[in-house]
Amino acid sequence: MRAFAVGQDDILTIARVIGHAEELLTAHSGSDRETIRNASGAELLSLLYPRIGLVIARGGSGAPMQASEIRHLEAAIINLESYGGHETVLCDGYALLARLRARSGETRAARTEDGILTLPDPAPRAPCP
Repeated sequence: MRAFAVGQDDILTIARVIGHAEELLTAHSGSDRETIRNASGAELLSLLYPRIGLVIARGGSGAPMQASEIRHLEAAIINLESYGGHETVLCDGYALLARLRARSGETRAARTEDGILTLPDPAPRAPCP
């Protein structure tokens, strides 16, 4: 299993994009709760929250995310466009999507600890002579 680290600013943008998509879909789609959850990308947040908690508890930075999980953000953005989402949120979402896609090519080995996806601490750098 492979993953890349997502920093705090990007996690906040993920939450904002997904939250806005969920609001719009709830107000305008007429779909059931499960459909709205899937279409808004909300599943991504439930995947990231335990990872974020573990990173914070350990004093680290960057929550692990698998490349395949980017599809949740894609769903949110597509539905934001379809339902007339706020232009700023859409722009932020597309910029984030580009950053995550670029980082998805830089994955490293991940593992699960107590059912939570983790990334090993980066190897310490050798001191300069």
